[in-house]
Amino acid sequence: MSEAEPTRAPGPVLAAAALVAAEGAALVGLAVLDVALTASADAASVPLALSTALLLAVFGGILLLLARALRALRPAARSPVVAFQLLALPVGWTLTVDNNRPELGLPVLVLAVSVLLLLFGTAEARQALARERPAD
Repeated sequence: MSEAEPTRAPGPVLAAAALVAAEGAALVGLAVLDVALTASADAASVPLALSTALLLAVFGGILLLLARALRALRPAARSPVVAFQLLALPVGWTLTVDNNRPELGLPVLVLAVSVLLLLFGTAEARQALARERPAD
């Protein structure tokens, strides 16, 4: 295969990218909701609420960019995606077990584990995102 010829991402990588994009969109959505709730209520700490919304929007945007990079088979995208998923695991666990909010925590856990399995559970995905691809 020549350098100019584009490589199509394998199914597991496309599925992982879709899940990462869903996570990013959810965080951006939460940021918008946070701003809307702050604007419509007497928030005790408006700066804290708005800074939380900004943080959610930034992380959501980063995840959306990383999802795009995964689809383009950029190996450098894998490490930050994995880091985000590893950070999501204790968040999902805390929401589910400690805060007794499984309706919030279980989706976080399922998404994080699914992305990790898709990226590392198949040889196809590991090869597609390898920093040095084997010659055909």
